[in-house]
Amino acid sequence: MTPKPFDPKSLATRWDCSATHVRNECAAGNLGHFRLGKLYRIPADAVERYEQWQTSLSGGSEAASACLGTTAKQASAAAINL
Repeated sequence: MTPKPFDPKSLATRWDCSATHVRNECAAGNLGHFRLGKLYRIPADAVERYEQWQTSLSGGSEAASACLGTTAKQASAAAINL
């Protein structure tokens, strides 16, 4: 069974950041997502990849470090396929 996708608010709670930050990461292309009209939905596997990527960038710190933020340029440099 496929896990239910996150919405920005629930993912922001998991990461202890704002829903705006989550939407910004989606819009920048750093976080895999899909849209239902105006609503963002983030699949659980995209969240796991993003957290692993952020952990590797920060040298192995907590997954919550995802809220430190990155730029689209950094995402491109890391060659992440979300």
